[in-house]
Amino acid sequence: MSDTMALTARPVALDLLPQGAAQPQLPDQAHISAIGIQDAAGSLLAFAVLRQRRTAEVIQIVGWSCPDALSAPLAQGVLAEAGARGAALLRATPDQPAAIAALGMADSGRGYAQHWLIAPIPLAHAVGQYNQSTGFTCGPVSIAMAMGQVTRAQELTLWREATSVVSLTGPGGCDPFGMQLAANRRGFATELHFDSDGPILLERVQTQDKKDLIAFVQGEFRAEAAGLDLPLVPDHLSLPDLRRVVAEGAMVILLIDQILTHDHHAPHWILLHAERDGIFLVNDPWLEPRDLETLADVDCLPMRGEVLMRMGAWGDPARHAALILR
Repeated sequence: MSDTMALTARPVALDLLPQGAAQPQLPDQAHISAIGIQDAAGSLLAFAVLRQRRTAEVIQIVGWSCPDALSAPLAQGVLAEAGARGAALLRATPDQPAAIAALGMADSGRGYAQHWLIAPIPLAHAVGQYNQSTGFTCGPVSIAMAMGQVTRAQELTLWREATSVVSLTGPGGCDPFGMQLAANRRGFATELHFDSDGPILLERVQTQDKKDLIAFVQGEFRAEAAGLDLPLVPDHLSLPDLRRVVAEGAMVILLIDQILTHDHHAPHWILLHAERDGIFLVNDPWLEPRDLETLADVDCLPMRGEVLMRMGAWGDPARHAALILR
């Protein structure tokens, strides 16, 4: 066996990499790690930098420095690390051609290449790709992605229709009934699962006047939805039912708390649009700037149903909202 083939790729500390080769590991953000090959003296001969959201089953290759002779053992090290983490998917953007080739990634047609480590989850819908342009339009972007192509005009038009919230710092997000009405106007048959009989998101404001305003607007949305006989299930959507409706061809916009992903409490809407063996494909409208994320980090994310169930609650006491789109 040649000396190069005998070298093994293993996890290495980020501080062993050349300066600037990897973004810093932040304690409350994505998992940044490296796989490297070292010679007998400990010198680094090759490395790959990996990034993984804490709640997603995809590992993004965001750095690759490797001579051709070491690409095979480095790729094996990356695959071993992905297997140890239980990842479902490896992914890389076109600026990492050597990693794409070494790991046998295929072009997804969505701006990145990927290699499934489990049975592939096929796309069931031509969902759009879009990064919300404000801090409060995740719900409208989720609806627009379910429609296909997304524009900023769509994003803000949907937000104006569906918002009931004035936040601590200005405009705010959208409530479940406003979302249901907006989706219904776009031709979706909707069913809302919502286990609160009163307004939500009141903790997003500090004055009673603003709480009263939110309660009033949400009450108007609820009454309008009832007047149109839009289906309402006053209970949370269970994981078996979530799997069933997605298997039947529906998409689901789920209200979550971002605490598990980004380590701070914030209400947020995400789009679920495919599922296989308990793993869902999710489009998240939010890119985390501190993690240097791109659309490849938030498009068609494989996420385990049990994780989504832990994420899918907001407030104290917890409230659950899921908008089914057919």
